[in-house]
Amino acid sequence: MRSKSDSGSNRKAMKLRLCDNMLLVLILSIVQMNWVYSQDHQWPLHTVCTSDRLTVTYRSCDPLQDVGFTFLPCPNSLTDPMTIRLALILRQSIDELYSSVELLLKDIHVISRDEPLCLPHFPRFTFCGSRRGELITIESSFRSKVDLPLKGDFHLNLHAINQDGFQIACVNATISIQ
Repeated sequence: MRSKSDSGSNRKAMKLRLCDNMLLVLILSIVQMNWVYSQDHQWPLHTVCTSDRLTVTYRSCDPLQDVGFTFLPCPNSLTDPMTIRLALILRQSIDELYSSVELLLKDIHVISRDEPLCLPHFPRFTFCGSRRGELITIESSFRSKVDLPLKGDFHLNLHAINQDGFQIACVNATISIQ
């Protein structure tokens, strides 16, 4: 036979769960309404870098998540050292991760490359094996050995997909070299 205190605590727990669920539904509804009624259904255009020779802008092409990307300092020459940083919160775990990179100049494919970044039992990067909800930050130093005399607007499309085909990150960037 159950006591009155057991059934009372069960009712309180159910009410708390119901309140938590209602709060979650309310938050998601507000977010959805803002998305549906906003004028622009795209993430904002971010300017990563502007110098005398180089301008880099990007926009997340994932409808649910923006990506943080910087490199410092903004170089005047491709041979100048820079630190590249990328940050995002995982919406799905990444036991396996595959990237697809496409670089275009005036709709002409300059580079197109698909590459596994994380494979089972072969974690190439520290973020391999990260779980849903974790903040992923990647930082790397870069310096080109050759300063190519490139000019024009290059369009870079980057997609990262996990083992279940879930999009982890999607970025469309423009690299303008004067």
